[in-house]
Amino acid sequence: MSHFYLSHVRTVDEEWVASFFHDLCRAVAERTGRSPEAVGVRGSPHSSDVSVDLLGRSTILVVLHSPRYFTQSYCRAELSYFQRRLNMQRSRTGRSADAVVPVMWEPDPAHALDAVVPYQPLSVRSEAYRLDGLLHLLRLKARYRSEYEEVVRAVADRIVAAAEQLPEVHGFDAAGSHSPLGAPPPAGSQAVSFVVASTAQKDVPGERHSHQYYGKTPLDWSPYAPGEHEALISLVKNTATALDFTATVLPLDEETVDRISREQEPEQLVVLLVDAWVALRREKHRLLAAVDERNPEATTALEPRARDDTESAEQAVVLDELLNRALPLMRGRNSEYERWGLPDVESFTSSLRKVLIRLQNEALKSMEAVRSPATPTDGLHTFPLLGRYSS
Repeated sequence: MSHFYLSHVRTVDEEWVASFFHDLCRAVAERTGRSPEAVGVRGSPHSSDVSVDLLGRSTILVVLHSPRYFTQSYCRAELSYFQRRLNMQRSRTGRSADAVVPVMWEPDPAHALDAVVPYQPLSVRSEAYRLDGLLHLLRLKARYRSEYEEVVRAVADRIVAAAEQLPEVHGFDAAGSHSPLGAPPPAGSQAVSFVVASTAQKDVPGERHSHQYYGKTPLDWSPYAPGEHEALISLVKNTATALDFTATVLPLDEETVDRISREQEPEQLVVLLVDAWVALRREKHRLLAAVDERNPEATTALEPRARDDTESAEQAVVLDELLNRALPLMRGRNSEYERWGLPDVESFTSSLRKVLIRLQNEALKSMEAVRSPATPTDGLHTFPLLGRYSS
């Protein structure tokens, strides 16, 4: 097994990339007692081929981000592969993993690094790195040697600290069509808004005694992994990305309801992630009702209710009645998939994928109807429904 895979734009800055790769391998080897040749891998510098074998045998993906990174299909495919491994690992264990290390190779004025590669950033003090990137430090190494070495140490520490091996997945999209969140969406990419109907820990209703599922903000709600804030929104973002969606996560508040209720956006896809306990809060009922009354072809809901949450299990009848009153239209709709009381990460992820595929197909049907309002004389047009990862 390799400790890390280096993902970068190939044929560009090869001398500098090779120098960093050599130094990083040496730093990881010093910490692990292994040979520098055995701790890191990367794709062939002069080929756009992506090796599933090399990716699958690596514990960490180190991303050298630059303005050209997401223009390269192999870069997108490499990151997509690791995102799918993270999804599978989370679905099996309910835990997140620090398996992607973003490094700013060159600054991208149009897209901040933490937006396009939404994983824990490097913890370094170097102002030169934060302003100008790692390539700048390498080119002026005589001046910035100590700051360059600080970045190398920080990356090596992250690599060595990642002890958990992610599961392998079968294959990848050879075209590299999966765009990470925040990256410029490809033409035709479908947008989806996830609306989190939960609460901050300080605002939890008095009837709710299990506060470990909540954090400083409603987006910290973590129904399946108490204490791991943002675990749920990280899961939904990665799942959406794997299905070629551009995802936005919003709290259920006045601004969000206004945003998704605008007349010019009636077809905006919305998935409500609802904590049944929040329906105890009177001020949330009007907001929930506004989401409930949106276009049913563009709106749906999922309700996590972990089987390990004994308090919710004991109050199941009460919670169901609260949801019936708060979301009467959604609760009354028949569905081919489970949406309510999802007991674990696996069932939630499975339902989420089905929800997104259904919304995506409905959107496609709607667009097709606009393009072809009348039945052509030579027969019905056909088109493939999406959902290649639905199995």
